[in-house]
Amino acid sequence: MIAGPEDEPTVAEDLAAENRSRGDLRASHADREQVIGTLKAAFVQGRLTRDDLDERVDQVYASRTYAELAEVTADIPAELTEAGSQRDPWRATKIAWRVEYAILLPGVVAFLLLPRGPRSTAGEVIILTSVVYLLFWILGVFMMIASRPAMRTTRPGEEIVAGGRPLPVTYADRERVIRTLEAALAQGRLTEDEHEERTAQASASRSHAELAALAADLPAGLTAVPPAARDVRIGIGMSTVAACLLAALLLTRPDDVLAFIAFLAAAAILIVVPVITVGLIVDVRHQKRSGGQLPPGPASGALAS
Repeated sequence: MIAGPEDEPTVAEDLAAENRSRGDLRASHADREQVIGTLKAAFVQGRLTRDDLDERVDQVYASRTYAELAEVTADIPAELTEAGSQRDPWRATKIAWRVEYAILLPGVVAFLLLPRGPRSTAGEVIILTSVVYLLFWILGVFMMIASRPAMRTTRPGEEIVAGGRPLPVTYADRERVIRTLEAALAQGRLTEDEHEERTAQASASRSHAELAALAADLPAGLTAVPPAARDVRIGIGMSTVAACLLAALLLTRPDDVLAFIAFLAAAAILIVVPVITVGLIVDVRHQKRSGGQLPPGPASGALAS
């Protein structure tokens, strides 16, 4: 009954987040450091004394949830306590893919489909290009609609039902929750004891409701892998190799099928990869500026299958 990407918050999770208080979710080390930065700024501005700062810093380190952290800065102006961007860590890369699909790829396909190549008339080019772009855009809309999960996520106390019967818990279901708990431990959202206790409960769980309860106070997307500098280096490397190969083929002008295939592959890489790499660069820089935090939300998506 549940469908969606394994490690990314889904539309259904976003809807569930609207019905649930963010304050109940567990805070991470990065969240605490952000609040401490706010307290230091308030101290520099004379809003807090040294004793106030020390006392509140101790409260921050003892806080376990977003609600407890909010209490520490409740009397500090909003401009100092505004949370960091809750931007999707892959947003720029996704935009780059959409640009590729909506603008560049249809243009390439239309060029390849020209009936008489460079000798085609302006009318033929306009008609063919319009048809190709329209087909790509219609297909893109259908894919976006089809990719949206139609079913809601599991909440604590609820079961996943198919055909009137609760679905059994699988090994993969338990492993997804255990990975979420491991990520929460690494981010400081759970203590060692809490992690060990919940992991043991996850291994022994026999229903999806029990698994959902173990991650109910954790943000979604904890196991999502954000873009890294390695991805940028791979994109730059692929673009460089493709450019060198394309230049070599143009200079040597080999006349065989293998060279033609290599030429098309290199051209395709140069059309697609540089744009995606630009998106990755933007996302990696944003990750560094924001401390790599993921947007908070309910973690029931960890149970999606």
